[in-house]
Amino acid sequence: MARLSGYVRPGELHQQEAQGLREGASRLLLNEPVGAVVRQLADKGYTNARGNPWAAEAFVRAILNPLMAGLDKNGEPIEDFGETVLTPDEHQRLNALFAKRRGEQTPPREPFDYLLTSGLSECGRCAFHMQGARVNGDADPGYRCPPPKEGRASCGGVRMNANRLEDAVAEQVLADVLRPGTHERLLEVQEDVRAEARRLREHVDGAEERFKELGGLYGRGLLVRSAFLAAQKATKEDLRQARARLRFLEQIADVPISGVTDFVAWWRTAPRASQRALIALEVSKVRVMPSGGGRHADPHERIVIDWRSPAN
Repeated sequence: MARLSGYVRPGELHQQEAQGLREGASRLLLNEPVGAVVRQLADKGYTNARGNPWAAEAFVRAILNPLMAGLDKNGEPIEDFGETVLTPDEHQRLNALFAKRRGEQTPPREPFDYLLTSGLSECGRCAFHMQGARVNGDADPGYRCPPPKEGRASCGGVRMNANRLEDAVAEQVLADVLRPGTHERLLEVQEDVRAEARRLREHVDGAEERFKELGGLYGRGLLVRSAFLAAQKATKEDLRQARARLRFLEQIADVPISGVTDFVAWWRTAPRASQRALIALEVSKVRVMPSGGGRHADPHERIVIDWRSPAN
């Protein structure tokens, strides 16, 4: 089966191809013609998975593939997918753009861009990370602890409506931001994040050298094959996690809060990515507690927030 452009394998990016796809998507969202976009990508040396310059139709097919945003064919996030070329919001905007160009209506059901996935929320019963999911195709979006299976110690017993959970968290985050001194503390935390991102970027950039060192040890007979393969697998997994963490940190580091004076007004108009980044600056974890059988309980009673503080 042919490799999907932008990925080495699902969830692991081919960095150069992904960069070209992201740049092309950004230009399309600025309403540039497809032909002009693929010519610009070719001029910059960006290619598809076959190593060839992009053709216009092929680029559109690729960029509209839901896997570019880690989504299944129904527009739902794929569990534990990993890194993605595009965000769900970018994928939806591109679909709407081309539906409009074709004179079609945008599909009525939109994929939901969850604020509290990627490790920001966890099950209050078993501490496994919560996932975005719908009970069925017509249901409102929600968060759930995934059902247990071999190798996954989740309980599957905690669910919460996405709007109730996200609104409650947003209220508490904004209330904290409005307290005296919090803005200054957030800027300190943001500097800590930038420093961590710089260290992680150096770690990612050094991956090629680490792979070469492993190969050298194996080539000189200092590692048996089984040890070499185990070390290579561990290094690849470390690199995958580091890249995912780096992209997350870069979003937090870039959220524009230094000049904000009215965070409530800012929140109402901010992109979802910026809202998510502000929450991640304030919060290290949101624990979602079991409902206790009370369907109409105050949502604030079901969440416990662990707040961040600047490094000493």
